[in-house]
Amino acid sequence: MGIDPGEIYSPSAGRNGQRLNAGNYRIQPADRVGEGSLKLKCRANFAAIELVRKLDAENRAATDEERSVLVKYVGWGGIPQVFAQQASGEWEDERQKLVSLLTQEEFESARASTLNAHYTSPVVVSAIYDAVTRLGFEHGRVLEPALGIGHFFGLMPEEMSAHSRLTGIELDPISANIARRLYPDADIRNQGFENARLVDGGFDLAISNVPFGDYKLHDPQFNERNFLVHDYFFAKGMEKVRPGGLMVFITSKGTLDKIDSRLRDHLHDKADFLGAIRLPNTAFKQNANTEVTADILFLRRLEVGEIASGPAWSALAEHTNAEGVDFQINEYFVANPHMMLGTMQHVGSMYRGDEPALAPDTRDLAEALREAVSSLPAN
Repeated sequence: MGIDPGEIYSPSAGRNGQRLNAGNYRIQPADRVGEGSLKLKCRANFAAIELVRKLDAENRAATDEERSVLVKYVGWGGIPQVFAQQASGEWEDERQKLVSLLTQEEFESARASTLNAHYTSPVVVSAIYDAVTRLGFEHGRVLEPALGIGHFFGLMPEEMSAHSRLTGIELDPISANIARRLYPDADIRNQGFENARLVDGGFDLAISNVPFGDYKLHDPQFNERNFLVHDYFFAKGMEKVRPGGLMVFITSKGTLDKIDSRLRDHLHDKADFLGAIRLPNTAFKQNANTEVTADILFLRRLEVGEIASGPAWSALAEHTNAEGVDFQINEYFVANPHMMLGTMQHVGSMYRGDEPALAPDTRDLAEALREAVSSLPAN
C-alpha cells in the first residue's frame, strides 16, 4: 500500500530509511498566511492563480520565492461577494478579473467552494499538532481528506513530516494544483472524498478541517445513513484509519451538539473519544472572514475486540453560563467546561442571526489552546 500501485512501505519511513518530503514547502511566520484585508487576500488569490498558470505553461516546478506567493492563496470562502452577479461598485473589477482568469468550470467550482473553503489559521494547526504529539503520534501515513492548498502539510512538525507519507484529497482544481506545487512529495488527488479510492485501515492519522454545511454527498457505502457532509467525513475517515490510529478533525459544533446523535452512535463502537476543544467563534475570523463556533475532535480507532473507554460524548446535557443562561450542549463539554475556549452565549453567526455560540474570553487564542491541549490524555 503506497504511492506506487502494489508496493508496500513501512508507515514510519521511506525506502532505505531516507527522509521524506524534503521537497515540500514549509510555512514560516514570514509568510503571514491569512493576514491582510479582504482586498489584499483577493489580490493574493489572483497572484497565486496567475503564477500557477505560468508554471503550467512553462512546465516547471515553482521556486521557493514563487511558492511564498502560492501559499498566500486563501480560497474564496471569506470573499463570496466577488462572485455576485450584481457585484457593481466595490467588487466589480475583481469579479471581472476572476472571470478572465478561470475557465467556466473552474469559476463554478470556486463559487461552490465559498460554502466551506475556510482555511485554518496557523495557530490552530500548530496547536493540533501539539495535541497529536501529546497523544503519542510521531509519524506514519497521514490522510488529509479536505486539503485546500495544504496547510496541514506545510505546518507539520519537521521530524514528523520527514518520516511520514502524505495523502491529500481536494475537490477544487485550483486549490489542488497549488497544493501540488507546494507539496510535490505528497500524493495529492483532485477529487471529492466520496470518490477517493483509499484502502480501509491504511492510515495512522487522518487530520483536517472538514467541510461543514446543510448538504449531503453521494456515496453508496453511507447513503442510507443520511449524514450531512461534516458527519460523512467522520464516518468515512474512520474507515480509512487503522486500528489504534488517530482521527483529528475540525468540525461544526453541530457534530457534538445536535440532538440527532446518529453519527456519535455510529462511531461509538468504532472509536474511543479522547476529547475535544471548542474554539471561540472568532478563531477563523482573520483567516476566513467568518465567525463560526467549531470543535476539534480527537478520536482513536479501536483495536479489534477493544471496547470504548473514553469520556461520554453521545448525549446532550444542560450547561448554564455565568449570566445564568441555559444551553443544551454535548455532555463532554458540560463535564469539561475548561475545554471550551470562551463562554457560551446567544450571538449571530455566518448561518443565522441568533444561535448558541462560543464567545472568546480574555485569553490569547494560542495561550488558550496550549492550556486545553495540556488537558488531553498523554501517550
